[in-house]
Amino acid sequence: MNENGRSNSFDSLWQRFMTKALKETQLVERFTEHDLRAKVASDNESERARQLLGHTSVITTDRIYRRKPELIKPSVRGGK
Repeated sequence: MNENGRSNSFDSLWQRFMTKALKETQLVERFTEHDLRAKVASDNESERARQLLGHTSVITTDRIYRRKPELIKPSVRGGK
């Protein structure tokens, strides 16, 4: 603890940040740093997400962090 009686650990910093963000912004729900990693994975293509998160395998990225459903466009058959 420092002279203010506060801990400098990441967890306590994150909690103070979230409390302030909920109070001073339009944010309505808490989230964790793990949610931020999942958002990065979900908002990027699998290979780019793998690179950004530092995984050696796309399988890890897809299995653990990708939370948005994948959008698939239907194919057009025979020009009908």
